[in-house]
Amino acid sequence: MIIRKLSKALAVFALLVPVVCAAQRAETFSDALEKAGDDGVVAYCYGPDWNKRSVQLLNTFWNTPAAEEAAGNAVMVAVPFYEKDTAKGAENASSIRGNMPAPPFNVCPTVMFFDKSGRKYADFQGADYLGSDDECMEGVKNIAKYVQALRKQQELLAKAAPLVGLEKARLLAEAADLPITQPEGLMKDLELADPTDKLGAIRRHKFDALQFMYKQLDTPDGFIKPDFEADYQQMRKDCEEVFKDEALRTRDRQAVYNLMIGQSRREAIQANQLKGFIKKVNKVDPETDYGKLSPTLVNLWGNLKHKLTPEERKAAREAKRAKAAEKKKRKRDERRAKDTIEIE
Repeated sequence: MIIRKLSKALAVFALLVPVVCAAQRAETFSDALEKAGDDGVVAYCYGPDWNKRSVQLLNTFWNTPAAEEAAGNAVMVAVPFYEKDTAKGAENASSIRGNMPAPPFNVCPTVMFFDKSGRKYADFQGADYLGSDDECMEGVKNIAKYVQALRKQQELLAKAAPLVGLEKARLLAEAADLPITQPEGLMKDLELADPTDKLGAIRRHKFDALQFMYKQLDTPDGFIKPDFEADYQQMRKDCEEVFKDEALRTRDRQAVYNLMIGQSRREAIQANQLKGFIKKVNKVDPETDYGKLSPTLVNLWGNLKHKLTPEERKAAREAKRAKAAEKKKRKRDERRAKDTIEIE
């Protein structure tokens, strides 16, 4: 009888193990890291003395079974970020936070993700990622999404470890493409496995759409010079080349092509041609932000009733040539002035 009862108790305990191993809670970030396993740590950042919604969501979103289920086996911790050091409770904030970095731009509420070594691999905030409802069901989905991405990354890296060549590179490339930060050294390992970039993964991850656009606009920081004049034909050629490179991220290709679309509109090209460019962006991937924007752009820019007359186009070309000539003359005068000073 005793043995049967013991066996029954062990069976019940076995059924409870998955629940016991579900997301744990910790009081501090340091404590969370100590307890962390392969699913790492998920931290909720809130502002007790300045962001009432982030405090409200502690109960309706963060401290709920739905959030715990989404976090898998991660350790969950709520970390306060006070605006005023004199606010009630602020004296304990630093001990709770430990060495955890602040959320990006100090925005609260923010959910941050760390692996068991303390490396931050993802974060999200705002209604687009948390949702506008009190339960933040969009946020619950995103917690699950990033925790699962970490699991997948760890699985792929483990499979890749004993391999060499393209077989290894394919797994590393898949790990690099996940929507979370890459672990240190991953790109170096990928370059060693695929030195000629046959898979295109190295090119994909090294390409920086923002820096590409800065170069096209001749600016180091995004602020356009007053006398800047785009070389439309060269810009179009460069953008088309990037857009056709299917090894690159879809979003990067769309961003670059949108740069060309904007300049095309400034060049007053025909509305039908502009519409065709915009539709190309949508066709590549209608689900990205750029893809979703495309139908609106078609309506705003691709269906313009007014078309430039031949005289208006001629006047626009002449004005452009005059501006370019003035720019060229100014640079020539600056060079001559510099040469004269050096001679003296």
